Amino acid sequence: MKKWLLIIFLVIVASIAGIYIFIPAQLNVVQITPVNCTTPGAYRHMTTVEKWKAWWPGSQSQGNMLRFQNSSFVITKTLLNTFEVRILHNELPVNSTLHLLPAGGDSITMQWSCSLVSGLNPFKRVQQYQQAVAIKNNMAAVLGFFKSFAEKKENIYGISLQETIYRDSLLIGTKTNMSAYPSVAVIYSQINSLKKYSATFQAQPAGKPIMSITPLYPFGFQVLTALPVNRSIPARDPFYNQRIPLNRFLVTRVHGGDATVNQALHQIQLYIQDYHRTLMALPFQQLVTDRSAEPDTTRWVTDIYVPLF
Repeated sequence: MKKWLLIIFLVIVASIAGIYIFIPAQLNVVQITPVNCTTPGAYRHMTTVEKWKAWWPGSQSQGNMLRFQNSSFVITKTLLNTFEVRILHNELPVNSTLHLLPAGGDSITMQWSCSLVSGLNPFKRVQQYQQAVAIKNNMAAVLGFFKSFAEKKENIYGISLQETIYRDSLLIGTKTNMSAYPSVAVIYSQINSLKKYSATFQAQPAGKPIMSITPLYPFGFQVLTALPVNRSIPARDPFYNQRIPLNRFLVTRVHGGDATVNQALHQIQLYIQDYHRTLMALPFQQLVTDRSAEPDTTRWVTDIYVPLF
């Protein structure tokens, strides 16, 4: 009997000793997740509350609190490519830090870390270890959802972007300065004048008309309209010939009116900045839908072309 009691005692002592040996006094939790995304793109979507619902795997409470599994998360501070996140896991408050680290090319490494004090009590030490494991699993799951979201460019920029070559390179164009943003009637008045001028030389339209609207400072707009044609025709004021070099273009198709187009142009500008591309010339819009015949702006289709080096 004494022998068995001694064995039980030794097992208990060994178990407690193992707890202190294998579970340190401070538990450092680190989750590292590589993501094929630019640092600015990831930063915008992790610090903007309105964008959380697009990728967050759990629920969003009122304010800035996010919930996932049995934890809640609040971004308490934003620094340069770094966030401080307060985690509440099973009523246990934990301060954590999330770093966005450039990893070469267009990739980043997301490093999320926190520390828990395990204490001297062996039972609490085991409990804290279990908490640390659960927190790490939640970190891995959250970053995994973000990885799946962020590695699709259309999720980061809200539009589908492709690189292509603009084929209709022979155009007849005209431009004018206006004090107000041009209406559909004004734009198609210019397009119709281009069609009439081309017809006098037996030239036929070879594609959809294009336009570019550029703000002038301190006020006003420069409006350029052009029409692809199937043959070269002479230039006479206010009409001029233009060729678009067969360089690469970033192109996206947009469904909607001017506000939707301008939002897409803004997102393209962010893409150019994020990927360190160089703009070769001003973007232009190809008017797929005849706006003069379609009053419903939600049915307008526009291809935006952005020439890049």
